[in-house]
Amino acid sequence: MKKWTTILTAGTLAFVLSACGQTAEPKEDPMTGEKEEVVVKSELTAGEVIEKANAASETQHSLHSDMEIKQKIQMGEGTHDVDSTLSMDMILEPLAMHQTVNTQLAGEEVAVEQFITEDGFFMKDPQSGSWMKFEDDMYEQIMGQIAGAQESPVDFSMYEEYADDFTFEQTNDEYVLTLKGSGEKFTSLMNDMMKQNMPAGAEESLLEESDMKVEKVDMKITLDKKTFFTKDFDMDMIMVFEQQGEQAKITQNIKGTMTKINEIEEIKVPKEILDSAVDMSDMMNQQ
Repeated sequence: MKKWTTILTAGTLAFVLSACGQTAEPKEDPMTGEKEEVVVKSELTAGEVIEKANAASETQHSLHSDMEIKQKIQMGEGTHDVDSTLSMDMILEPLAMHQTVNTQLAGEEVAVEQFITEDGFFMKDPQSGSWMKFEDDMYEQIMGQIAGAQESPVDFSMYEEYADDFTFEQTNDEYVLTLKGSGEKFTSLMNDMMKQNMPAGAEESLLEESDMKVEKVDMKITLDKKTFFTKDFDMDMIMVFEQQGEQAKITQNIKGTMTKINEIEEIKVPKEILDSAVDMSDMMNQQ
């Protein structure tokens, strides 16, 4: 199943399944506090909307995504701010991706550009500006990770206990689902979702060895009312990790938009990159 939102937001769309019995109320204007006028009000429940969104995801084969990630990491007496922006074009079958990630940390900015296609996994060295080609199995690992996320079934019963934590609203053009929560039950859900979306090659035991608590999770997901495609999401989260007596508190905001759905037909690695990229497997063999 082509669950693009699972791939892009690490399963956050699954939260909204808990509001399956609600019909959408007119959205409240954050400035005036008044309900917006909805000319043609939909009587679909949240569950019906999500079913249609899942069905719509089956028709998606490409998209563009922009994300903005702001993190504050507190460890001991030190605090680190990590701000990142990501711009990505993606085609699902066959898997192809072009993304640029800009990260600001400790006053320095690092830009990383990557191509992932059937030609291989290429990355631009942020310091030298030269291109590197990684071993062929890196493409297979990434493709397998995304395929695993696609095939993960949605267990509706898993989210029933969160029904009271949602609001479900609508405008003339959009459905808006909002979650505000904290405490042990959200810690458990986030832990499960993180395990399901571990990066390729990562050890699940890292999560099991860490004590994680969710102090806060606020999330808003917007769906297009006509197509049922996900338009954007906004998530605030505060998590505390503790491992071997050391504690880290992470405050995170992620904003993302999805556009150009089914408009991207091809992603190619430019010829100059194919010709100039240093093969990392050859370098490893020489060492």
